[in-house]
Order: sequence, then C-alpha cells, then structure tokens
Amino acid sequence: MEYLKPSNLLNLIVSPTKVFQKVKEKQDFLVLIFLIPLISALSMLFIPRIPEEALLEYVKRTVEDPELQKINLKTLKMTTSPAFLAGSEFLHYIISFFITAFILLMIVRLAGGEIDYKKALTIVAVANIVMIPYYVFYAIYARAVNLNILDVSKDFKYFIATYLNVFSIWRYVLIGIGVFAVCELNKVKSTIVTTIYAIITLIAPVAMLFIQK
Repeated sequence: MEYLKPSNLLNLIVSPTKVFQKVKEKQDFLVLIFLIPLISALSMLFIPRIPEEALLEYVKRTVEDPELQKINLKTLKMTTSPAFLAGSEFLHYIISFFITAFILLMIVRLAGGEIDYKKALTIVAVANIVMIPYYVFYAIYARAVNLNILDVSKDFKYFIATYLNVFSIWRYVLIGIGVFAVCELNKVKSTIVTTIYAIITLIAPVAMLFIQK
C-alpha cells in the first residue's frame, strides 16, 4: 500500500504535498477506506462494557413506565455493547468516506478544479490516515478511565474533543493540501474549498449539539 509506507507517513507531517502529488498518478484508496474504519471500530472494542446495574439505574432515571424500562434496558444492552459500537462505527466511517468525498468533488468542481470521484476518495482517505493515532489514544483513554459512554455529556467540550481535536484539524489541513496538489487550484481557491468543505462536514455535529441541548 503506497500511502502507508513509512516515508509517506512521515511526509504527511513534514511534507504532505509530496504524498498528494502521487494521487495524480495513482488513486489507490481501496485499502484505506477499509483499514481506517477497521482501526476506528477496533478502538470501540476497548470501551468497557457497562454493568447491567448501571444500565438499569440509567433507565430508571429516564423512564418511569416499568414495561418501557424493560424494553429500554434490553435495547441499551445491545446498543452499548462494544461489539455493536464497533460494527456501527465501521459502517458509519465507510459511508462517511463516500459522502465526504462526494462533497469534496462537488465543491472542487464548482471552484473550477480538475477532479474525479476516485481522486476525491483518495484525497479524503489519505487525509484520514492521521486519525489512526487518535483512535489508538481513544482506546487507551477509554480503558484508563473506565469510560461509561452513558455518562458522556455531548456538549461543546465533547464537540471540540471529537471534531476539532489536533488530529481532525490536521486532517482538514491535509485535505486542503491535497486539493492544491491534485486539483489544479491555486492556494486561495484551495483554502476556500477546504473551508467550505469543513463547514459542510461539521453541520451535522453542530446541529446535534444544539438538538441535544
């Protein structure tokens, strides 16, 4: 896998343009769009299983009806299990690859750039390589603090930690560099494209932040 060679991994930090220049010649994204979601899914397996007593206590706090409590408890047992979380994370990540690549494709074309869907997928996939350390750190953190996902407050701090952490920000930077290196756009247009792309891809998380409030 070309983009996973040690020299290219290092260049994603010190000289990303060199990596993305190869995208022009070879749109090799197939391994990445399965490998990165797999690593993300495996990190979910490290989330500690929530004890049934804690699940029952949570259900009693949120639902009064005894019959609904039984139904909700059964549902929570399934949806909070590490295996379920891993499976849903894997599918969500793969789907997001194709959606975000399509968004990038449309924005670049509107800006007058030279791009096709394979190039868009490769740019997004290569940029997402930098998220691998994030998932490793997350797995370690989840174990270290014995994370209970029911206690996670999805507030502004959660939004920043999940979507605007240093790895996520660098991913957006890499996408901008990829657009500049691959799509025949100047730096100004590449920056505008990346900014619009970032805003669009953050709409759903921001909306969920306000809905849950």
